[in-house]
Amino acid sequence: MIAAAAALAVAGVAALWVTPPAAAVAPPEIDLGALPGDGPPGPDQPMRQGTYCTRVGTLPGTDYRVQPHFLDMLHVAEAWRFGRGAGVKVAVIDTGVSPHPRLTNLTGGGDYVEAGGDGLTDCDAHGTIVASLIAAQPNDGKTPLPPPRQSRRPDTVPTTEAPPPPPPPQTVTVQLPPPPPPPATDGFSGLAPEVELISIRQSSKAFSPKDAFAGNQDPATRRKAGDIRTMARAIVHAANLGAQVINISEVSCMPSTNIIDQRDLGAAIRYAAVERNAVIVAAAGNVGEEGGNDCKQNPIYNPLTPNDPRDWAQVSTVVAPAWFSDYVLTVGAVDSSGAPVQSSVAGPWVSIAAPGTDIESLSARDDGLMNALEGRNNSLVPQAGTSFSAAIVSGVAALVRAKYPQLTAHQVINRLLATARAPARGVDNQIGHGIVDPVAALTFDIPPGEPVGPQRLSAPLVLPPPKVGRDLTPVWVAAGGVTGIAMLCSVILGSAALIRKGPRS
Repeated sequence: MIAAAAALAVAGVAALWVTPPAAAVAPPEIDLGALPGDGPPGPDQPMRQGTYCTRVGTLPGTDYRVQPHFLDMLHVAEAWRFGRGAGVKVAVIDTGVSPHPRLTNLTGGGDYVEAGGDGLTDCDAHGTIVASLIAAQPNDGKTPLPPPRQSRRPDTVPTTEAPPPPPPPQTVTVQLPPPPPPPATDGFSGLAPEVELISIRQSSKAFSPKDAFAGNQDPATRRKAGDIRTMARAIVHAANLGAQVINISEVSCMPSTNIIDQRDLGAAIRYAAVERNAVIVAAAGNVGEEGGNDCKQNPIYNPLTPNDPRDWAQVSTVVAPAWFSDYVLTVGAVDSSGAPVQSSVAGPWVSIAAPGTDIESLSARDDGLMNALEGRNNSLVPQAGTSFSAAIVSGVAALVRAKYPQLTAHQVINRLLATARAPARGVDNQIGHGIVDPVAALTFDIPPGEPVGPQRLSAPLVLPPPKVGRDLTPVWVAAGGVTGIAMLCSVILGSAALIRKGPRS
């Protein structure tokens, strides 16, 4: 009994220093000294195009006159009673954005794929879909739009033939009733159609380094344009351009046993979120993504580890930039019924969710709409995935920033999480705090929260030197206390040892 009591006493004292068991993966720390500079946008090395640009299309049976289900699901028309994002700058770091008459506030922010580009070229069509979900103007007859064009190719063929002479002028006066308002031609719109959109082209599956052809001629497996370094540079650049919301619908997946160096990315994310007050929204990633970025699923939930409710210890796939959850709002995907999409990569960093299926968008190839991308064997594949869920959340974040300009980026994220439609467990690794709710985020009365969230820094903060002749009494008292506890442990252990060596009764 005495030995057991001694052991308990030692355990109680030791508990003052013992930390929880180390997890397989811990939340990443930030190295402030790794922040990349913000020079002119451009690739790290010369790139060349190795494949054709992605073709787009429309699935059979599509009726664009019907409003997409995800807009109904989010009650966007009700949310627009409180604003449409006017005055907010949103940066899209993606594959570029093709100009479109319904992207009326689009500007180029730079190109990290082709030197000298402005970010307004989208060979992959991915960035245009993302931009559409954020900022496309509705085609409801209320917003004047430029006349549509059928193609981005030249509209006329050069000719030397002289044009016909104009007809003689005629004057005719006819009294007609005013025409009725034009009917809506389609039901599609972005979540925040009045934002200012900045396109930064950071990646492309069609481009790769010129040197990549020397040892790898297969366009399906060679390294593509865009990596962690250019993403970090693009984030810093977007923040310095004044972006208040930064959408990153791109991921880099890696096994938890082989995490690549991401110090520059982490520093860039913190700089944008804390120093430049930008809401950073990132996709959670999709299982089995193509293009050499094979994302594998993480365990969903382990009830046997109540002390690790977000299952950091079970992580097998790390997703960047999503896992920088102290600064990034990571978005998972749900289907049209609100159920988690099984291909959406789960993880303890997933914060919120949004619809990621049945997606429509502006076309990247003409002035119409599209809902499918080119698949294998000339097939059409529906547009779906966490990339588009992230874009929807970015649009909602822009609406919140427009209505509550006094909130910091961290407080905007807090409002989105506090008003989300929570899952049964309250928080889980598939949809985080729940499905984003635009109307609730714009109307609920909730505390703003702390201006800046907790931060994990890999180096201690630099403190001023101590004053000369300062009172060291607290230091000696603390040291004496530690020494006394250590001596107490020694006495208890010694007593226990003597008792064990004594004669048995």
